[in-house]
Amino acid sequence: MQEDGHYMLNVATRPVTSIATVELGPTINTTIPPFTVRDHAGNPQHINDLLGEKGLLLGFTGNIWNPTNARRIIWAQRHAHHINRTGVNMALLSCDKPDLLYGFHISMSPPPEFPLLSDLDGQIHDLFNMAKYPGMVLLDRSRTIRHKWLVPDDRVWPKIQDILDTAESL
Repeated sequence: MQEDGHYMLNVATRPVTSIATVELGPTINTTIPPFTVRDHAGNPQHINDLLGEKGLLLGFTGNIWNPTNARRIIWAQRHAHHINRTGVNMALLSCDKPDLLYGFHISMSPPPEFPLLSDLDGQIHDLFNMAKYPGMVLLDRSRTIRHKWLVPDDRVWPKIQDILDTAESL
């Protein structure tokens, strides 16, 4: 990211593009109303129950079986324990049905230590203004958005150290 809050994307089929991430996605310091979604096992999960001691890192992905999104989940699985040590829980939200999420969940060895959440109708993606953007938001205990990372399609997630430093600051 450049100092002006822009990412420079270099995609082979397009010219270099500047995306003002400050304007995209959710608005920082916005408090999100409570909501409930189904997890990969079909169980209801309320946002307040997902929050850790300091907050929640909520990842937004598209189709769970898309190779890039699968890599994002594997990345999250590899780093979840580091994030949890900061007092922040992690969950990933997809627009897939719970049974597809369950199939993905049981196909991983070991299964993810965090819930895969179903947002089949896209309402939660819309609530966070993340319908068009893969990325992550960091919520504090009051469900207020403290940070966001929007991720280009060719990237997995932000650097883990950036996430850990931001989570530690809550």
